[in-house]
Amino acid sequence: MTNEEIIINGLKRPYIHSVFDLVKITHLSKNTIINVLNKLEDEGVIYANDTHKLFYIKLVGKIQLKSQGFGFIKVEDSDKEYHVNEFDTHGALNGDTVSFYVLPSVKESNLDSAVVIDIIEHNNKFVYGLLCKKINKKGTSYFIASYDSNFNMKAQVSEKNLNGAIEGNIVAAEILEYNSSKKVTCTISRVLGYKDDPGVEIALIAEKYGFHTEFSEQTMQEIKDIPNSIDPNDFKDRKDYTNLKAITIDGKDSKDFDDAVYVERIKEGFRLYVLIADVSYYVREGSSLNADAYLRGTSVYLADRVIPMLPQKLSNGICSLNEGEYRLVNVCEMDIDLSGKLINYELHEGIMKSAHRMTYEDVNKMFNGDISLQEKYADIYPMLNDMLECSNLIRTMRYKKGAIDFDTAEYKVTLDSNGDPIEFNLRTRDKAELMIEDFMLKANETVAYHLNISNLPCLYRVHEEPDDERVNDVFNLINNLTGHKVKMPKNKVLPKDIQKAMELVKEESCYMAVNTLMLRAMKKARYSEESLGHYGLALHYYCHFTSPIRRYPDLIVHRILKALVFHPDKFEYEMHNFERFIHEAGIDTSSQERKSIDCEREVDDMLAAKFMQNHIGESYTGVIDSITSFGMFVMLDNGIEGLIHVTRMFERYNLNEKLMQLESRSNTFKIGQKVDIVCTDVDIKERKIDFMLKEDYEKEVKVNG
Repeated sequence: MTNEEIIINGLKRPYIHSVFDLVKITHLSKNTIINVLNKLEDEGVIYANDTHKLFYIKLVGKIQLKSQGFGFIKVEDSDKEYHVNEFDTHGALNGDTVSFYVLPSVKESNLDSAVVIDIIEHNNKFVYGLLCKKINKKGTSYFIASYDSNFNMKAQVSEKNLNGAIEGNIVAAEILEYNSSKKVTCTISRVLGYKDDPGVEIALIAEKYGFHTEFSEQTMQEIKDIPNSIDPNDFKDRKDYTNLKAITIDGKDSKDFDDAVYVERIKEGFRLYVLIADVSYYVREGSSLNADAYLRGTSVYLADRVIPMLPQKLSNGICSLNEGEYRLVNVCEMDIDLSGKLINYELHEGIMKSAHRMTYEDVNKMFNGDISLQEKYADIYPMLNDMLECSNLIRTMRYKKGAIDFDTAEYKVTLDSNGDPIEFNLRTRDKAELMIEDFMLKANETVAYHLNISNLPCLYRVHEEPDDERVNDVFNLINNLTGHKVKMPKNKVLPKDIQKAMELVKEESCYMAVNTLMLRAMKKARYSEESLGHYGLALHYYCHFTSPIRRYPDLIVHRILKALVFHPDKFEYEMHNFERFIHEAGIDTSSQERKSIDCEREVDDMLAAKFMQNHIGESYTGVIDSITSFGMFVMLDNGIEGLIHVTRMFERYNLNEKLMQLESRSNTFKIGQKVDIVCTDVDIKERKIDFMLKEDYEKEVKVNG
């Protein structure tokens, strides 16, 4: 080991920061250590304080600031987070990439503390908010009141940079100059509407994350040449699936249909056909249409609207497997035996015509005995029953392998004509939803398997092993909350171990809360050129193949199949192209996916706050789904979550970290416990909802008269 490595390893140890400390633990001479430290500082590996007496490993990460001033720094490709107090941010703004060093943990967060050294790159390129005008003795000036509570800048706009915007507009403004940590100069790039326009808040959030409804002019010109119907010349060299009564099954509000299914009985069990829209036939590499799709990376679903990856002419038209229309498809045929095992498969380019546009609601009604619907769809009802049997076999096999079924609750928001939320409802996963999920998972696995064993490139969907310590924390919580005995395996934690633990608490009141905590203990799934397996699904091979209308990674997989499997006439050239491109594509598409998730989550949080603003003072019953040192989060039946802060509780409560519960002299609150609450305050800008325990609220009302 070199002297540099010895000293770097020394500085990574807690409380080792001085030359004196390093002499004691490394046994190197003082002069050697000083020379190495100076070299490492020049190379940017370490940071030295102003007096050059203390030295720290220099790290780089992104800072996320809270409205209270403090924040957290996360290092890319790591689950490690560091707490930063407001005095140690050194002018960094929300989302900035910063260099920093680490101090011992702070008690209130149980995270290591970080101190920002330098701002490497400002993340925020735009300010979003309300354009305001100010008139005084100096004249007229304009500024933007930011709608982002974590980026509360004084954003000035000169009159020449208004670009047609007027006072009262909701705008997106590009930052021209960072004048200070609290002041920027901007030019307005887009007007989104007025403050009271229906849905303008949603448009503003989408804009903030970079998701635009408009496509480039060049793209709109290109799609004029794309036909509205299939040319018979396109049938050439494709397998004909038009004789199959293939159907689409989607939600009743769906407008684009990129997958169709068909099942038939065979001697060994079932033959499952998964037919996927051949988007790659129309979205060609090198086109403006392709560039726009790549930049978006995904379609984004926001309450009452979709910001599509592709223009509607494709997503709802020529690429969508609309009922009764000829469509080009890429098909995965799979033979499934009666044990649920894949025994054979084929991949083809094809042509199809959807027999029916089915909805989950109607298929579930048929499965539950709706005779009128069974008669209406008599031509496919027997096949639907075969589908259900086939999917049960596939799911049972997946369960035997150890797949974890995280029961994530999803909620649908209903808006009125003004864009205001009027209802939150739980989305159900009934037989039809699970059936289609089973079929899509199987097709995705099969395509990934084929590309892997063929030694061909693939953009895999990977989900790596979780951190054992975080899983162990959830196991201990299960033991403490329920009395069940869940033991941590001596070696690594297998998906089967987590599956068994979750099954133990399935009927417990804390199940959904534990489910959420276990999900948080998992690593985030991402796209990669390496086949690292999918931990949650307990699969060795997995990719995304089944949704090319709304996900760019699926489009990449289709292109690989076309160029290297279906039409390998330029094999070496195409192979080189994909190998060169696929690593970067994995990084970019993973990043866009995270942005879309954050965008959808922020819209939901905003709408939840807006909804509860009209219900302040009303009582509800909810379940405690998270407990911290500063309070407990309570989830209502409609999926809306609020915080009961410890300062709004009449008794003094302390956090018992081992049992993850709040304790006072006379009372205890645990995860999964039902509580009666009152909504007391809402801050739409901060996306915050405050609750109080009903009994405390009534005491407060009585005290205040």
